[in-house]
Amino acid sequence: NLAEIKYPKVAPWMITAMNEIGQKEVPGPQKANPRILEYHKASSLEAKDDSGARNAWCASFVSWVMKQHGYTPPQNAMRALSWMNFGKFVAKPTFGTIGVKSRDGGGHVAFVIGQSRDGNFLYMLGGNQNDEVNILHYDRNVWGKFVVPIDYDAKNDILPVYYKKVDSAGRED
Repeated sequence: NLAEIKYPKVAPWMITAMNEIGQKEVPGPQKANPRILEYHKASSLEAKDDSGARNAWCASFVSWVMKQHGYTPPQNAMRALSWMNFGKFVAKPTFGTIGVKSRDGGGHVAFVIGQSRDGNFLYMLGGNQNDEVNILHYDRNVWGKFVVPIDYDAKNDILPVYYKKVDSAGRED
C-alpha cells in the first residue's frame, strides 16, 4: 500500500505498476491474458500469446507502465537489456527505479520497491516473474544498472526497508 510509505514523493508510475500485481499468464498455445497483450503492444511486440519463451514480457510490462505516464520506451523496448539505454543512470536504487540485469538467455527488468533490513536484497516488482506481475526478492548484486526517466529527480528519494514476506527470484522467461 503506497499510503504506508512515509516520504514526500513517490515515483508516479509505481501506483500504476502496483495496481497490476496479480496479472497472470494464461497457459497454453494461442491463449493469452488480454492485459499482457496490451503490455506487448506498448513495447511494439506483436505477440499472440503470453506464455511462450519467445514472448517473455518483463520489458513489455515496464513499457506499458511507463507509457501510461507519458514516457517513451527505448528502442527495442521488448528486450529487457534495452532498458539500460532508457533515461538516466542512478548510482543508488530508490523506490521506483528501474533495475536491469543480465540472465541466461537475455535479461530482466523490474521496478525497485524496497530493500532488506541488511541491504543485501532488493524487492522488485516486475512482470513475467514466475509467469505473473508480482514482487520477488533478488540478491542486490545481480542488478547491473538502475535508471529513471531523464526528467525525474530521484536525489531525494529513498529506498525503504520492505518487510512483507515474498518469494525469492524465480523464473523470468
